[in-house]
Amino acid sequence: MMNTMKDNDVDYPAFFRENPPDPAKIQRGLEAREQRRKAATPKTVVGIEDDIIAEFKQLVPQEQEYRQLINQALREWLIAKDVKDLVRAELQRVVRQALSLIESKVELPKSQEKPVAVKET
Repeated sequence: MMNTMKDNDVDYPAFFRENPPDPAKIQRGLEAREQRRKAATPKTVVGIEDDIIAEFKQLVPQEQEYRQLINQALREWLIAKDVKDLVRAELQRVVRQALSLIESKVELPKSQEKPVAVKET
């Protein structure tokens, strides 16, 4: 089943008279139909608990848009996660570089051991 917008303000026959489809771009046959069906069906269905959905519904004025808000929240979380991982990796690199500089400049007496290296996580 394909999701369609219901909009009573749009005059679809007039739109298609003014913007006729390009016959060269029309794809026919079973393969093209299957591609259109796959494009129209959701790739993944995720079960979100009712209390989470209720919270998102309260954040938007219209019930339709809460899905967009959930998607945006997930996108922002993924970006923040990537940034956090990037910062962590860069900090580890800087600490290793600083420790190697310190090690090379500090000459310890032979009786003392070298400083303990920081383990990567």
